[in-house]
Amino acid sequence: MKFPRKKFMYTAGIFLLCFTACVSNPKNGQETVNDSRIDLPDSLSLKEACVRVSAGLLSLAKDRINIENGLFYALIDSAADSLRNALGDKAAGSNGAHAIINVVYETWKIGFDPCDTLIETLLPELVCAHKKGACLGVSLIILMLAEKLKCPIHGVLLPGHFFCRFDDGNVSFNIEPNKSGFDHPDDYYRQKYLSGNKPWYDLRNLGDKEIIGILCFNAGNSCLKFKNYSLAQGYFWESIRRVPAFVEAKGNLAFAYAQSGDLTASKRLFDTLFNAYPDLNGLAANYGEVLLALKDFGKAREVFSKGLVYFPADSTMLSGLAAINR
Repeated sequence: MKFPRKKFMYTAGIFLLCFTACVSNPKNGQETVNDSRIDLPDSLSLKEACVRVSAGLLSLAKDRINIENGLFYALIDSAADSLRNALGDKAAGSNGAHAIINVVYETWKIGFDPCDTLIETLLPELVCAHKKGACLGVSLIILMLAEKLKCPIHGVLLPGHFFCRFDDGNVSFNIEPNKSGFDHPDDYYRQKYLSGNKPWYDLRNLGDKEIIGILCFNAGNSCLKFKNYSLAQGYFWESIRRVPAFVEAKGNLAFAYAQSGDLTASKRLFDTLFNAYPDLNGLAANYGEVLLALKDFGKAREVFSKGLVYFPADSTMLSGLAAINR
């Protein structure tokens, strides 16, 4: 049976990134693509991890982006030193957090960019240079300043979003990166973002290890856009290592395997994920496409049918099911 479409799409988690590309000459699992492991030791600070990840992504975009990122990281150090000199011991408390908010939004005038699929809105140095960024890109600037001041500002992960929270055990307030640091209550985020079977989103404070894992997830998504599937796999593996419960990273790893032609490895991951989370947005569509490429039409029909229970208007699944039934 002939199935004319060879597109894989995965709409994923924290920043709702959507990638569609064609797979040419699929290997059908006969040859396994080696993962590029990412060397980001747990001992790295958030700043050091940002430096390494930024350097890797900027090397992929060197034909269109030329920036001296060392100047930005020196600016982070200089700004933190100035705040510490001005605030003294208070720099490590709520006064320091408010001072960071003032520097980012009033002094540096960094605004919000709704486009969250570009390295320009992700990498802190590019966010600072362009004066606008998406939620994680802006949050990383806040978090690096906090790291230098030893100010207890943490990251918080949501479906399609990321924000910061000051929490010293006594005083706690949220810092919304898309609204110039506005303090939305936790209930606002629960009502707007939290629904369905996604227990890994629990509004808890994240440490540096996990924040770096979320950065790696987004770096992997950027590598997909550059069609560097091996490097994308490495970043997704590092994200999973740091945040084992982060299902979207596993789904995007399966997608990266499919794009590289290793359909058997992709199917193996999708099997496990779909059994646990059939209602995860985009998962059934991608899994079904991989099954079609493997000519497992019976299983593809089952996956598309189950996926349509949760997403009845999904065009990829509707088209796939119609093609199978012809």
